[in-house]
Amino acid sequence: MEEKQPRYIKIAHDICSKILSGEFQEGDTLKGRSMLASMYNVSPETIRKAIIILADEGILEVKQGVGIFIDSVVKAKAYADKWEAKSSVDEQYEKVNKLIEQANNINTELQKALSDMKDNFKYQTNEAITFQKAVIPENCWLNNKTIGEVYFWNYTEATIVAVVDQNNNIMPSPGPDYPLRSGDTLILVSKDDLSFERVVAFLTHGIK
Repeated sequence: MEEKQPRYIKIAHDICSKILSGEFQEGDTLKGRSMLASMYNVSPETIRKAIIILADEGILEVKQGVGIFIDSVVKAKAYADKWEAKSSVDEQYEKVNKLIEQANNINTELQKALSDMKDNFKYQTNEAITFQKAVIPENCWLNNKTIGEVYFWNYTEATIVAVVDQNNNIMPSPGPDYPLRSGDTLILVSKDDLSFERVVAFLTHGIK
C-alpha cells in the first residue's frame, strides 16, 4: 500500500518519523520549503502539501514570515499511530480482496470441472446427471475418517466426485483413503433424491 501513496504523504510521514527519532526536536525550526524540496528532490508545492498535513495535525506550527516550527512530539506520535493503524487496515482489506478473487477463481474452476464431469457421465450413461452439495457438520462423527472406512457409498448410494475443503482446495475424484473432515463440502452424484436424503442423515446421525 505504501507505494500507492502520494509523494507528499510519504514526506509528511518521513518528517514525522524524524521528529519521533529525535532528529528534529520539539521547538526546533524546520528547514525552509526550498531546502526541504531540495532534500526530498520534489517541488516546493509538494513540500507545502506535506507541511499542511502536519500543521493540521498540530505537529508543526507555521508562522508566516518567521518559519516552520516543531510544535508537538506527542501529536507526532498520535499521527504515526493513526497512519500505522490505517496501513494495517488497508493491508487487510487488500488481502481480503485477493482471497475473494481467489475464491471466485476456484469456484469458476470447480463449476467448469463439474460441468465437464457431468457431460462425461451423461455421455457414458445417456442419463441426465444432477450434482448436489452437502457440508460435513462441525463435530461430525466421521471427522478424520476415510471414505472407505465409513463405507460411504454402501450406506448412501451416493458417489463423492469432489471435495472442497474450508480453504477452498479442491480434491477431484477422492479415493477410499481420502479423509473426510468437518466443514468439507462434498460434491455428490446421487442415485435419486432418496440417496441425497440418506447422505444428510448419514452425516448427521451416522449408521443406524
